[in-house]
Amino acid sequence: MLHLAQARKIIESHQPFSCSFWKKNGEIVHAQNVVCTSSYFHGNTFNLKFLDSEEFRKVKAVLIFNVCDEEVFV
Repeated sequence: MLHLAQARKIIESHQPFSCSFWKKNGEIVHAQNVVCTSSYFHGNTFNLKFLDSEEFRKVKAVLIFNVCDEEVFV
């Protein structure tokens, strides 16, 4: 298990990683091969770039529940 602070370090490393997060409607997104392009402390969000599709998504930190096959807790 990873604490959110440890997960944040992995996410902000600018290295490709995998993660899972909930969308606003409750669906689960399994993101493979993504990179964090920027993060915002005030909004507690990450901008993730999906390297395979070149898609960008803004994700709230508290919605991420898995990073590199490790469960994330707050």
